[in-house]
Amino acid sequence: MKPPKIEPQVTGKRNKKKIDSPPAAKPHIPFQDRPEEPELPPSPCQHMQFLDCNLEIGRVIFECYHCQQGIISEYTGDPVIGEYKGRPSVIFAKVKCPNCEQTAIRLQAREVLSITAIPSPWQ
Repeated sequence: MKPPKIEPQVTGKRNKKKIDSPPAAKPHIPFQDRPEEPELPPSPCQHMQFLDCNLEIGRVIFECYHCQQGIISEYTGDPVIGEYKGRPSVIFAKVKCPNCEQTAIRLQAREVLSITAIPSPWQ
C-alpha cells in the first residue's frame, strides 16, 4: 500500500527569477576612462631610527612630531607597566623637543637619559 501523495501548500506569491540570466553587473569602465579621484591629504608621520637596541643603554634618532627638529636621545630600562581602567598598560616616557617644548615622541622605556637637538637626517 502506497502512502497518500501530499501536495505542497502555497501561502503567498514568490518572486520568480530566471535561473538562466546572469546577475546584473555594473558596466565595465576601462581604467583610463575612469573619473579622477581626489588625492587624499598627506597624513603626519614621524621618522625614527633605533640604535643599540640590544645594549643596556639604547639610542634613538627621530624627528619631533610637531616641528620636525632632529633629536637624538638615550634611554634605558624595560617599559614600566601600570594600570589603566583596571587593566595592565605600558606607561610611556615622554620626550620633550628642545626646539618647540612639546612632546616630540613617547618611548616605551623606563627612563630617558639624554635629549640632544641635531639637524634632521631626513631633510
